[in-house]
Amino acid sequence: MLLDVGLGVLVSIVVSRLFSFPLTPGFVVGSIVFAFLVDLDFLFHITRGSSHRNAHRHRDLLHLPLLYIPAGSLITYFLGGTPWGLAFALSSLGHFIHDSIGIGWGVQWLRPFTDNHYSFFYIYKPAGKEKLPKKLLYIWKDNDIDQLSEKYGDESWFHNIYLKWHPYAIVEFLFFLFALIILLFYR
Repeated sequence: MLLDVGLGVLVSIVVSRLFSFPLTPGFVVGSIVFAFLVDLDFLFHITRGSSHRNAHRHRDLLHLPLLYIPAGSLITYFLGGTPWGLAFALSSLGHFIHDSIGIGWGVQWLRPFTDNHYSFFYIYKPAGKEKLPKKLLYIWKDNDIDQLSEKYGDESWFHNIYLKWHPYAIVEFLFFLFALIILLFYR
């Protein structure tokens, strides 16, 4: 979460610099919103009465990079121009990469061609659950996600990762601080 805020801040700075586009508070906030926008499907998931137990399924609606990034980039390009379209693309791409490392069951990077989920480098291991083998790339069949979540997942993932000094939370916090420092000293 904090990583997405930092990501939006850094994207706004990079795009502003690339296009000599003014780095306004609106553009910074817009880039942050773009980094979170893909998680609107989580709100839809929760309002349908789904529990946190199967919260991993929120990534089934909008977490489709090959469809989401081009469509959203075109819309923001036509509404605001090239800097806005690029900010959308980069912020969304960063969010998808973020969601592919560490927690959850990855992202369906190649949908509509396959419904496999892909995760990279590291998968969070909750206490009391089996440990997954270490790999650079995990490929999960969509039909197996619910069983994987039951066997290896953590119903209290938010509390155990974000509300404790977990390495994942520390990295997100440091990235967030780095982005804020860059923003404060950006000229």
